[in-house]
Amino acid sequence: MAPIKKTQLPLGSTFLKAWREFAGLDQETAAEKLNVSRTLVSKIETGKSPYTQRTLEAAAKLYGASPAQLLAVDPNDKSNLWALFERANKTEGSERERVIRLIKAAIGDD
Repeated sequence: MAPIKKTQLPLGSTFLKAWREFAGLDQETAAEKLNVSRTLVSKIETGKSPYTQRTLEAAAKLYGASPAQLLAVDPNDKSNLWALFERANKTEGSERERVIRLIKAAIGDD
């Protein structure tokens, strides 16, 4: 019996390149730190090659983001709720308490 040919679905878009640039890294430096080739970084960023979970998690740590953010959040879009949350999450002390009160009031969570 002949093997069944599997149709490859196109890879979805990500924000890996935007996050790398946001972190101030070029492809060569990112590749070195991720222990992959610069060519692979380029192919992953352009959707020509799939990423692995290991590479995604390493990139997230290197770029200062979560794996989910690398896939779904443009770090340059300051109106994005994820970006606002990240900024709010970095606040401390009384400013953090004020941010929490504001968010709770805005969503009706007393």
